[in-house]
Amino acid sequence: MGRLSGKTDFSAVLADRRWLAPGILEFRLRRPDGFIFIPGQFLRFTVDEFQRDYTMVSRPEAQTIDFCIAVADGGRFSSAIQQARIGRRFQVSGPLGHFIYQRTANPAVFVATGTGVAPFVAFCRGGLDRALLLHGVRHPDGLIYRNVLAPAVQPYVACIGRPATILEDGIEVYAGRVTDYLKSELAPGPYDFYLCGRRDMIRDVTAVIDGRFGDSRLFIENYD
Repeated sequence: MGRLSGKTDFSAVLADRRWLAPGILEFRLRRPDGFIFIPGQFLRFTVDEFQRDYTMVSRPEAQTIDFCIAVADGGRFSSAIQQARIGRRFQVSGPLGHFIYQRTANPAVFVATGTGVAPFVAFCRGGLDRALLLHGVRHPDGLIYRNVLAPAVQPYVACIGRPATILEDGIEVYAGRVTDYLKSELAPGPYDFYLCGRRDMIRDVTAVIDGRFGDSRLFIENYD
């Protein structure tokens, strides 16, 4: 196969899948020869004329192209992934997207909820200087890839709406939402904010940034 460095339609074979947490599935496609992407980009899948976009979480040089998805009851694509035999071919298009880590003089702040952490996993695997990562989840089980994220960012903050505790791997939990942390814990100043998650989180965090961190830059990726 020729070079796939630009946006390209191609097929890729399902190589593996595993559960990362209740309701969150990771799956891997065999990487075609010559496929190149920048951490933070996504592929567009077409299944029975239905399209869905998923951000890659793998290292740029890895032998597989990896993704994580929240499994929805009755979801057409998540059902297709669960039921597919290893070796099935999926039609994809990409790489796509411009949610890419940009090194500047401003400190970077990554804000994610749920599987919206995916591009930040790719950032960490691709290499970065330093960043604060806020990962909002309902339960500690949802802190997927924390073994990848915690060593790469400083600090890694798990935001859970429950009394503060320490996880078994030493990660401290902030008892509150990501918006609460930004309002009470982060010093005012200019930052580069990268937001990835559902629209309501992005709306609420953007309001906090406008009111408290007005000279900052903002990068957004919706996961609705």
